[in-house]
Amino acid sequence: MNHYYLFILTTLLIAITPGADTVLVTKNTLNQGRKVGLKTVAGVCTGIVIHELLAILGLSAIIASSVLLFNIVKYAGAAFLIFMGISILLSKKKSITAHTTTTEQKSETSSFLQGLLSNVLNPKAIIFFISFLPQFIKPEENTSLQMVLLGITPVLVTLIWLAIYVNLINYVRKWFNKPAFQSIFQRATGLVLITLAMRLAFEKR
Repeated sequence: MNHYYLFILTTLLIAITPGADTVLVTKNTLNQGRKVGLKTVAGVCTGIVIHELLAILGLSAIIASSVLLFNIVKYAGAAFLIFMGISILLSKKKSITAHTTTTEQKSETSSFLQGLLSNVLNPKAIIFFISFLPQFIKPEENTSLQMVLLGITPVLVTLIWLAIYVNLINYVRKWFNKPAFQSIFQRATGLVLITLAMRLAFEKR
């Protein structure tokens, strides 16, 4: 493939650039620990796989070329981030160590869906997969094999980076188990998500 190393580098730069996915992973890891953080990462990576499948099937091109469909995805993503931000701002402060088995199971399911929806409802990902990937494919060679390799790469890069990030956050988590910090962090996270939502909503294609 053409300059595969550049594709890996670009994918890594996109993965480490802070966005809604990173904010949710940070919030869930600090609030509920490594396991819930990794569940959020799993949701994000599943979202990437869905985008890739849509690109392969040609549905991403349809969405990107239709102003209506593109705006539906964009505003749905913004609405989701606003909902998450307001929910965090209005939620009661909880001790990081206070969990029951039922609460943990619900948190894991919820965190997976948060990561999934945050990624799937990101219109930038649609544009990325239909415009960026084809630049690295050689038509004269096995295109199916190239698509598989290019499809797996963003998933693996994102998974590895966010898994490392979760473990780093989890390592310092015990130092932040204070009500004052939790309150400030909760408000900051909610406001950041709402800001990202507004930016997404008013962003042009």
